[in-house]
Amino acid sequence: MKKSLFLLGIFLLFLLAIFFFQEKKYKYDFNLLGENNKTYTLKDFNNEKIIIYFGFTNCPDVCPATLSLLSKELKKINKDVKILLISLDLENDKDIASSTEWLRYFYKNSIFLLSKNEIDLEDLSKRYGVIYKKIAQKDSLLKYSVAHSSYLFLFDNSNFVERIDNFSSKNLSQRLRLFLQ
Repeated sequence: MKKSLFLLGIFLLFLLAIFFFQEKKYKYDFNLLGENNKTYTLKDFNNEKIIIYFGFTNCPDVCPATLSLLSKELKKINKDVKILLISLDLENDKDIASSTEWLRYFYKNSIFLLSKNEIDLEDLSKRYGVIYKKIAQKDSLLKYSVAHSSYLFLFDNSNFVERIDNFSSKNLSQRLRLFLQ
């Protein structure tokens, strides 16, 4: 009887481990549009190191500053990595070619990604822990801006490695060097 309970316990732990690893993979997966109407999923980046950032092209300060700092650090390290920017502004970033061109101004090896709709974007941002909200801008041509959290998500072979939220030059440099070695 004790042996049966022990084996049952081991079996349940095994099932729980399988569920945990499958859930973790699903948590970060996506289905997003890129350049030339190509659909991307996380699996498209197997055997690659990628950095995912949620932002938008009309961002007045946070996104350009983060992308500039990230690009500067990556150029110092000189290792092969790809940046994926997932847009938080589906309305203004719908021209994927222009948005891709804007992104590649910061870092050539980049892919701009756009969700198919707001519901999918909300789901994905929640799974990543990214918070964003449209804020009305009176007397502005843009009509609104998007306030958002700013994190870098590091992936190796489609597996989540870590989230960076401290963008001090020293911290970012150390974390990226460890990730890219």
